[in-house]
Amino acid sequence: MTKATPAGWVVQIMTPGHAGAAPTFRYFNVAIADAKMAAEATVVHVTAKSAANISPVRPLSAQEIAVLRLKAGAVKPA
Repeated sequence: MTKATPAGWVVQIMTPGHAGAAPTFRYFNVAIADAKMAAEATVVHVTAKSAANISPVRPLSAQEIAVLRLKAGAVKPA
């Protein structure tokens, strides 16, 4: 069985908590197949402070992209 090539990514943005508070996590569905480019595309959705805390979490299949109604290159909150 071969592994399918990702059609997009779920990207996580972690914002550190203030004064010992727990961090905040936000997730985005990104219709960009390259993990690094998908993470970079989410930068417009964050503050400069949390820009360093962006990481791809898991791939999205072409079927998931279709169900989510994402157009190529789209970034939407999960």
